Amino acid sequence: MAVTSNQIRDLLNRPRGLNENTITEYITIRTAEVNKKARGSKYIDATNAVTDTLKESAIKFLVCMDCLRVLIDTIHAIVPEKEQGQQDIRFAKQLTSFEKSAREALEAIEEKGGTAFKVKATATRVGGTKSQGSQLSGNLHSVK
Repeated sequence: MAVTSNQIRDLLNRPRGLNENTITEYITIRTAEVNKKARGSKYIDATNAVTDTLKESAIKFLVCMDCLRVLIDTIHAIVPEKEQGQQDIRFAKQLTSFEKSAREALEAIEEKGGTAFKVKATATRVGGTKSQGSQLSGNLHSVK
């Protein structure tokens, strides 16, 4: 399943003035960014690899942020003057919320947000034995 513009509109409560092409372009940009940042399963246990669901969540949060910035910048052209202040406050609060969620989602998919090594000894690791486990220098996990 891929992120769609309808999903973004729903997350933003279907604001008026948000162009379909704008959403589509941001989805393309953020998908490439998230795919590049996501840790893969080449060097880590498959159970720690990033799922498509996590990547899609990060993309949605990031695209919502981008769209909210566009709405804030163009609110004067979309919303009647008497409603602008109220809409601006709502968009700004939504933006703050989406920024926090996007940051957390990106941290969860990047290398720094996940475990990139196993605690127990494996056939390919140096040091320790399988029966007693390995202890790397500076390892934060105690071997039991």
